[in-house]
Amino acid sequence: AVVSTQSTGSECHMVEDGYLSEQFIKKLSGDFDISCVIHVFARNTGIENLGCVYMCEQLVYLDVSCNRITDLTPLYKLQSLQTLDISNNKVTSLRGLEDMPSLAFLNISGNELKTLDCLKPLSSIATLRKLIIKDGNVGNPVCHGDAYPGVISTLLPDLIMLDYRYLKGDLSSVFKKLDLIEEALKKKKPGLSDLPTSAPLVSSDFWDEEVFDDIDIKMKLRFLKETVNQVYVERYRAEEMVAVFKNETEQALRRLSTELRGDQ
Repeated sequence: AVVSTQSTGSECHMVEDGYLSEQFIKKLSGDFDISCVIHVFARNTGIENLGCVYMCEQLVYLDVSCNRITDLTPLYKLQSLQTLDISNNKVTSLRGLEDMPSLAFLNISGNELKTLDCLKPLSSIATLRKLIIKDGNVGNPVCHGDAYPGVISTLLPDLIMLDYRYLKGDLSSVFKKLDLIEEALKKKKPGLSDLPTSAPLVSSDFWDEEVFDDIDIKMKLRFLKETVNQVYVERYRAEEMVAVFKNETEQALRRLSTELRGDQ
């Protein structure tokens, strides 16, 4: 079963007293037994306490972003969980994530993780491959320095992606070369500002309406269908361009290195 705050039309889906209760999950899913629920999408529903989420023993996907959650310990029994989005909450500790044998994707951006020690529980998640600590300008206090990527690479040597940057595979070499170019440019031009982040595909409140009329639903679904089709087209174009782009990047890096040596 799929639990979604967008699934039942005109009802206002907000938890009572900030508690994610068994009754709330049952109401959204229509299931009598919440242990059968595999997806929970409860974004921006006023959750402060994850409550009985641990009872969803078969849960694979959990999105509780944009709430007021502080404690992750109720997640400890979710042995099947593969995707977890707890971005934009009030989390100060990752305690509760230590024993998650299936977790592959984790988004913890927009929380209140302040020190590098806060990240240590991640080292026990051997299956984690994609981690988001900072999403554009939305991060954690620990991201204010430059040390956290190095700490993460030590804690999670098998990580493939950090903050939407690929650490392994063909794309990783492109990101590394671009980082070198940006660092070199900053050394040559100390006043150079950081590159701007790209704008989101849709506004943050795109799905936040409590009531959808039929026309609105059709418009949004048509937009998503067109977007998905365009993504597939761009994906194939990108695959053809990656090899060319890597070659051009290497050439640009060599030219830049020559130019920098000439200025010394």
